[in-house]
Amino acid sequence: MSSVRLIHHPDYIALLPAERCKVLSSAVLNGGLQEANALLNMRVDKHAPLHCLAPEQTLLKKVEELSLPAATIGMMTAASMQSLGQQIEHKDDLTVACWVTSGLSNVRRVGDKADDNAVPGTINICLYINQALSDAALAEALILLTESKVTAIRDAEIISPVSGLPASGTGTDSHAVFCPDAEPQHAYCGKHTTLGELIGRVVLQACSISLNHCLRSLAENE
Repeated sequence: MSSVRLIHHPDYIALLPAERCKVLSSAVLNGGLQEANALLNMRVDKHAPLHCLAPEQTLLKKVEELSLPAATIGMMTAASMQSLGQQIEHKDDLTVACWVTSGLSNVRRVGDKADDNAVPGTINICLYINQALSDAALAEALILLTESKVTAIRDAEIISPVSGLPASGTGTDSHAVFCPDAEPQHAYCGKHTTLGELIGRVVLQACSISLNHCLRSLAENE
């Protein structure tokens, strides 16, 4: 198992690493390059009226409600927490784990015409590596994560409703890569490295599992 505790609730997913982590993310709450003790993926009701609070304040309120550490990375989604796809792989002392939730109501192809009609359905991904990465390697891991997500979407033959062409994500995807906040053991993690191989595989598999959950739910509700 990874050294990250998962709390899987119908309204949220929380990830609690055993040690303080360095995180690179596009998260709403504490995004960018940060140090953190927890990650939160919070579900919102896409049919409910817009929150009176700003997204950051909504997430902060949830962090306080759950008694999570102040240093928490927070994401929001309308996707069901039942869409969770997770995958973990080990190679010697190296562990890579990934957690994905998927909603496809906001699916797009990169370069699609911009609009102001975004709805809160998104693909949120958290990727954990148990060995410390340099800042540059974290950025490279985020690139690999994104490539893997796009590959999973293409494999699932999901189409953008805007252009009618193969989609590459949603308009509001949020991703995070985190690792121990320590002296870096990895300066890079490209596809030719063992770490790059594990990242690509676990994200692709976790995304595929999550997308299948989402597509099955959509088919059942038609």
